[in-house]
Formats: sequence, C-alpha cells, structure tokens
Amino acid sequence: MRLENILEEVKVLAAEAGEFIAEQRLNFDTSKVETKHSHDYVSYVDKECERRIVARLKEIIPEAGFITEENTVEQKTESTEYYWIVDPLDGTTNFIHDLAPYCVSIALRNNQEILLGVVYEVTRKELYSAAKGFGAYLNGIKLQVSGISNLDEALVMIGYPYNADAWREFCLNMTRQLYGRCASIRSNGSAETELCYLAAGKIDVYFESFIQPWDVAAGACILKEAGGKISDYAGGDDKWENGHQVIATNGLLHESMLKEIQKAML
Repeated sequence: MRLENILEEVKVLAAEAGEFIAEQRLNFDTSKVETKHSHDYVSYVDKECERRIVARLKEIIPEAGFITEENTVEQKTESTEYYWIVDPLDGTTNFIHDLAPYCVSIALRNNQEILLGVVYEVTRKELYSAAKGFGAYLNGIKLQVSGISNLDEALVMIGYPYNADAWREFCLNMTRQLYGRCASIRSNGSAETELCYLAAGKIDVYFESFIQPWDVAAGACILKEAGGKISDYAGGDDKWENGHQVIATNGLLHESMLKEIQKAML
C-alpha cells in the first residue's frame, strides 16, 4: 500500500465532497436540520456527503473499516487493520448559519497510528493534506508551524464543547487566564480547520474538550507533519484521540499551555 497514491485519491475525493457541500449551501433548507444533542446539529447534507465519501473510500481500500460521525456505515471492529475516520461536514453549525469555516475531513489509521489526513475547507477552497513522513501541505505548498514561543504573542483558539454543563467552568477559567495575556482569543467552530490553521502558522494554540476522533484525526496528522504537537490535557501523546481532550500547539508553547490548563481544572 503506497500512502502517496492513496493520499492523492483522497485529496480529489475531499475536494469533490467540498464542492458538493458548497452547491448544497446555495439552496440549503434549514427546515431539515435535526438536533442530535443540545445545540449539536446534523443536516441532510452531512448524511448524504458521508454516504458519498464512504462509497468512494470503499473503492480505494475495500478491506478497510470506518469510524464516521453520522453512522451511515457499519463501524469498524477490533479486528480491522485499517480504517477511515470521516467527518463529512465539520462545522455544521457554521454551515447552517452560512458562516465560515466548515470542512470535509478524512483520515486513514491502522491500529498503531494515523497514516494520512486530508481536510478541505469549503469556504476558502483550501486543501490541507499530509501523510506520515511526507510533510504537510496546503494547496501544494509545504506547511510549517509558527515560531512563536511567548504566550503574550500567541493567537489562541478555544473550542467550546456542546457539553456545557461539564465544561463551562473550565472554559471560563481558561478565558479568564488567557484574556489580556495572549495576542488574542478566537473560536471558529470547526476543530479540524483550527488544527490546520495551527499547522499553517496562522494560529499558535488550540484546545477543546469533549472532542471526538473524527473531529481531530486528519488535522492532527497534518499538524504533526508540520512540526506541531498534540496531546491530552495531561500531556499524554497517545491518549488524546479517545480521551475527549485535545491541546495542540506549535510545540514551543506546549508546556506553558499545559500549565494553564492544569490551573483551570483545579
């Protein structure tokens, strides 16, 4: 299995899925939006886009399993060697309200690690991609994280989880701690694009709680190939995928941000 060849196929697929989303947005029917959980939405566009992506991925690696957000396909079993992690529309709330950004996200993983990641940000037609050991790219241009090492110069992005009752105090504490001490604080509503912006050096820190594998898998691959670092809130390199906590930085700011997180959780 040649990762470079698979990556090229997935890049084409992600861009085509993104164009489908853009077309649907032109005449989007908000009456067909469903609520999965409190303030957590899904649309017919999410589901149809996932079906299309899954059908194409089955052609690329027929034996691979799936972890998908909308469950339009049987999910992987413990015996599955390779599996795709798919979020057909990350940033659904943004999409519903016609706000940027929102994206298509596809990652390939085996039982040890993420092998490749592709994110297509629809509103700016930005195609982010990476394969393990081959670097990270935006529309063919190689990416590198920022060189910011001081918190007072860092642009920080925070994700506000839907599970507000569990994480309200933490988010408020982090905002209090960082507001006025960093360049600024932002939240854009799409975890995958936040990781890609970090990989591209557009921002310097991103963190979010109550996160799922499909929210971050592709972006994490892209970030690491661009020289960044990702972990859970305790600094565990191998626990962030299933621990529902992600702190991602350019690497230079990681230890200082872990200290801020620990203070906020007291």
